[in-house]
Amino acid sequence: MNHSYTPEELERLQATLYQILSEIKRICDKHNIRYFITGGTAIGAYFWGKILPWDDDVDVGMPRSDYERFAQIAQEELGEEYFIQTPKTDPRVPFFFMKVRMNGTEFNESTFRNIDMHQGIYIDIFPFDNMPKSKRVEKIQHKILFFLNGLFIAKEIWQWKYCGHCDIEEPRQRGFWACLMTRILVTLLPKKVIFWLMVRTQTMFNNCRSDFYKNIITKSERVAIDDITNAQLVKLGDLEVSAPRDILAYLNNHYGKVRKDIPEEMKVNHRPSKLKFRD
Repeated sequence: MNHSYTPEELERLQATLYQILSEIKRICDKHNIRYFITGGTAIGAYFWGKILPWDDDVDVGMPRSDYERFAQIAQEELGEEYFIQTPKTDPRVPFFFMKVRMNGTEFNESTFRNIDMHQGIYIDIFPFDNMPKSKRVEKIQHKILFFLNGLFIAKEIWQWKYCGHCDIEEPRQRGFWACLMTRILVTLLPKKVIFWLMVRTQTMFNNCRSDFYKNIITKSERVAIDDITNAQLVKLGDLEVSAPRDILAYLNNHYGKVRKDIPEEMKVNHRPSKLKFRD
């Protein structure tokens, strides 16, 4: 859903996102870590040369080996102004991926408002893993990870109508028996075990030859490995950041035929219930 910010709020929020991204870029450049802008951030760079005019987040991808290296060194590099949020550093998080959050800020989204975790303004960093060559195997891998991710989130918030109190305004679609199975598994399996299973599922083809990296949780977000090995620099506001060499091919793979004149109903953002900037 698209929630309105005041022009001043959105300008200041995007300035904060550029500040966080500049630090991510600095660390990656210093340590030769591959990264690339993804999702709506890549659309903004391709058509506008900046964050999408209505957007309030930035998405970054990293090949798995680079993702793990960044997770190991970034906190020391960033110091006390930022927090590297992962399931290991902030055990209550319902996200399997990494966030770089700015300390002294708040971006409290209503869905997660009751979770005792760091709620600062953030940038998402997603791991990308080798995609299997078989379409059938790719679909099975995605379905397994999607199910495990549901279990992982359910450790902190219940999203469905059955077998528990729904913690979100509009329950997600899931039948009674599927909810019951989810409830049983969530009760039996520790969160650390679910996360371990998720990582094993994501990385199961990383020792196999592949032409593409993929954000396994999605159905279609893949990028040619050659386009990351030979990434380009693109303008994003006042920054020059890494992007897939054929950014349009990546976007069309992910979204279908991407276009600049995005319909109003698709201009979504994450307007939080509470927004606070650093003093």
